[in-house]
Amino acid sequence: MHQQGTESRFGGDVPERVDVVVVGGGIAGTSTAAHLARAGVSTLLLERGRIGSGATAAAIGVLSPPMRQPFDETVHFRGEETARTVWELALRSVTGLGATLTESGKAESAELDLSGGHVLADAHTLHEVDGSFRALEKAGLPVEWLSAERVRELAGGRGFLGGYRIEGLGSLASGPTARALAEIAADRGATVREEVEVGDSRRANGMIVCETSRGAVRSEMVVYATHVDSRRFSAFLGDEIVPIRGQGMVADPVEGGRFPGAFSTHWKLNVWRSDPAGRLHLGGWRHDAWDRSYWKVRPELDETLQENIQAWFESSFPERAPLSVVRRWSGIFGWTADYLPLVGPLPGRTGELVVSGFSGGGLPFAFESGRIIAAIVSESEPIEGSGLFNPRRFA
Repeated sequence: MHQQGTESRFGGDVPERVDVVVVGGGIAGTSTAAHLARAGVSTLLLERGRIGSGATAAAIGVLSPPMRQPFDETVHFRGEETARTVWELALRSVTGLGATLTESGKAESAELDLSGGHVLADAHTLHEVDGSFRALEKAGLPVEWLSAERVRELAGGRGFLGGYRIEGLGSLASGPTARALAEIAADRGATVREEVEVGDSRRANGMIVCETSRGAVRSEMVVYATHVDSRRFSAFLGDEIVPIRGQGMVADPVEGGRFPGAFSTHWKLNVWRSDPAGRLHLGGWRHDAWDRSYWKVRPELDETLQENIQAWFESSFPERAPLSVVRRWSGIFGWTADYLPLVGPLPGRTGELVVSGFSGGGLPFAFESGRIIAAIVSESEPIEGSGLFNPRRFA
């Protein structure tokens, strides 16, 4: 989508000097570049492939729920105030992203659908899903309970005994959204370059010098918006961001119509959405594939897991079976020990920042995370809740 326009626009030489270099052209990097440019910061965004072609492209596009860890468990381990702060930050992020895409005329190309995020429960997870809903409701967050009958009206299927809907969330197309944000960043004055490899960096005369495949760039700061690649730039990130391999697929339109917004099961073990053409986007990182997914740095198809995910969907939605799968893929996601991203200065590395480690929840958090980075760089008022993402918590 938009390939001809962006190919020429995002090509060319790199400038010799900027205020900030952003490494990584996924949704985190493009969000960061867009916010930095809006703040008047001279910004260079570098992507070694095509914009939105890395971990972002592997995401199904589900914005809901924002965290993999259920809300009631976050409350248990962190307290209600902290849990609510994290969720409100994610809701604010999705709202801001939606408004930016809409105002720029890019909501349609991004396949933005904020008609709600739905978490469904079967007989094995009803108690847990109900507990998460009750905790969300108690915290005053925008949720409503879905009866089994309401689930059947929304999605069809069998075996679902209830669930809940989160207002204001939904889905989008991850790769096109990253490209839309890159265009917005460029419109605001940022320089965006694709197919540029970033190598080592060094300090010289108070500046950070990044070696790239198109020459050296000097900057005041560098932001690493990468996942698996992050270990190339920092031993700290190599220790704290664990690569985990996920699986996804796209199927032709199925009987029963489109799914509105976004859908997931408990712990987001399975996630799915419909695009405007009615195609089904389905993925999962299943607990029974932990040994084949954990600490995997290369995206490879897991045929058994692919079959399991498809079989689960077809048995849960028999009226939509069999699926006619037209594409399968695998992607690597960066995870942290507490499921929260790393957003802020790297410990012990002056002028180097990171926005990464979203633990499979990068799409709902990325836009606001970019605003957090921009506030740090421009020394503006800190963004509410940003301290929870500070990398120093692991230092």
